[in-house]
Amino acid sequence: MAHLALYRTYRPQDFDSVVGQKHIVQTMKNQIKNDLLAHAYMLTGPRGTGKTSIARIVAKAINCTNSENGNPCSSCESCLAVSNGSHPDVFELDGASNNGVDEIRDIRDRVKYSPSLSPYKVYIIDEVHMLSTGAFNALLKTLEEPPSHVIFMLATTEIHKVPDTILSRVQRFDLGQIPSKDMTDHLRRILDELEIGFESGVPELVATLAAGGLRDALTMLDQAIAYKTDIVKLSDIHDLNGSVDEAALVEIIECVVASDFAGIVESARARLDAGKLPARMIDGLLGMLRDVLKVQKIGGEDSTGLAVKLSSGQVLSFIKKLNNLAHELKIATDAELILEIGLIELGFVEDECAPVAESNMELKGLMKQVRELQTEVAGLHRSLKMKKTPVAPLVASEFPVFVQGELVSSDVLDAPIINESLDTQEMESNDQSVEGDDLLIEKILANATKQDKLELQNKVASANPFAKLDIKEIVMLLKDAEIAAASAVGCILIYDYETTAQKLLTEENRDKAHQILTDMMGKSYGFLALPKEFWLVQRASYVAQSKQGEAPVLEQYPQKVEVKGAEGIALESEVPFYQEVVDMFGDVVEVND
Repeated sequence: MAHLALYRTYRPQDFDSVVGQKHIVQTMKNQIKNDLLAHAYMLTGPRGTGKTSIARIVAKAINCTNSENGNPCSSCESCLAVSNGSHPDVFELDGASNNGVDEIRDIRDRVKYSPSLSPYKVYIIDEVHMLSTGAFNALLKTLEEPPSHVIFMLATTEIHKVPDTILSRVQRFDLGQIPSKDMTDHLRRILDELEIGFESGVPELVATLAAGGLRDALTMLDQAIAYKTDIVKLSDIHDLNGSVDEAALVEIIECVVASDFAGIVESARARLDAGKLPARMIDGLLGMLRDVLKVQKIGGEDSTGLAVKLSSGQVLSFIKKLNNLAHELKIATDAELILEIGLIELGFVEDECAPVAESNMELKGLMKQVRELQTEVAGLHRSLKMKKTPVAPLVASEFPVFVQGELVSSDVLDAPIINESLDTQEMESNDQSVEGDDLLIEKILANATKQDKLELQNKVASANPFAKLDIKEIVMLLKDAEIAAASAVGCILIYDYETTAQKLLTEENRDKAHQILTDMMGKSYGFLALPKEFWLVQRASYVAQSKQGEAPVLEQYPQKVEVKGAEGIALESEVPFYQEVVDMFGDVVEVND
């Protein structure tokens, strides 16, 4: 007796034997069991995933005399007739060879006759997308309203070629690629049933190479069984399919990592001379590197040893280049030449990354130098103005800001900043030292608390600027400020523009603001008004110095502005605003008191 191919021998005969496609199987069984059949079905999906098999099982189930829960018995006369292709009421057509108008017209003429043996006539049209335009048009009316005893089962691998007028008249089921685990288990059962020995990993390798198509997997296994000498080996599968074993793939990658270009060419050439296919070699490398990346990021067993030899960046670079190489091979006139050049190019991946790494190291070094210089400059400015006052050091992690583009934390002054090592007496003396002319940015920051900030924000927000007309402008200036920090004796007010900050710092306005804040807080309360640009620099310097364990020393912004005239606006040439106007317009500027 002639050998029957495995994919024919093990074609599923009922719904329970279908590998994968659980959603379709369950739906069809329920429709048959509950008598909810549609008049036409479209089964679409990749080759070898069970389209025609499911169509035949449906034909058996709806005509079976002993069906149970929607499943055919596969033993009655009707089921056996469908299985051997002799059932008079089940018609199978190949759309590729019966794609003319005449064939479809013949179907249209015959559907009106009742079935001769079973309840239903079933027309199975495989590769229906191959029908001509005229054939599709001839099928339309019949497909839309066939007699109640007729069911159409259409199958295609290219659903996009089927006209929308046909798709709108059928119930569509999309079959996916069969999961690798389901296919592996199925192949292992077949080998065990046939009592054929095999090396560990053979079913897994066949399932991987079949890429979701069970018919391809069974054909591959059929060849391997015929090729084997004693048991089916991994090398048998590789020899038959032009794929490359894992050890050879690891050897190639190790040569790439070592930039051993001679080794890359020799290793690739040895496999090509042995009949390995370039495309299969690239597929093998991509699959192996994918597994390496999964081991690095998710965990698992590393059978190649590459997970510790390669960085994740290298693996990703290799994958991208190999993916591009796979596309080039599809259109290459000399695939072996393109393969060798592409593998040599992989050896430059590390060289391409090296300058980037070096530039990053150089940038970090420069950033460190900038921070050190910034600290030194701030110290020099401070030493020229006053005697250095010790400030309690703070932990950098308590200060969330950006320093030179590096994230230190997120909200500058929401967390308490008082050093817990100071006792109560020391804190009280420290607070007293920040009143009046001794109010410094670093002292406010060192003693700032979230509670003080919230209290001040609430009081300023609730202040009525129209309660007293003579202080209306000052209250509005306080409301316009951003309260950057607040301690028990003073706060830091930030303004977007320097001119706004200086308007609050004239002698008259400054005294009024001090009195308003004192009345709000119920105690003598000072403030520092700073332009935003100046504040950002000092804040960054404060965090940088604190991070290095130093007592921060910052540059201070002048808190006194001399003015002329009754409007309280700085006009002297030493005031930055005036000087900016002169620089912009020249000597044409005229100052009116």
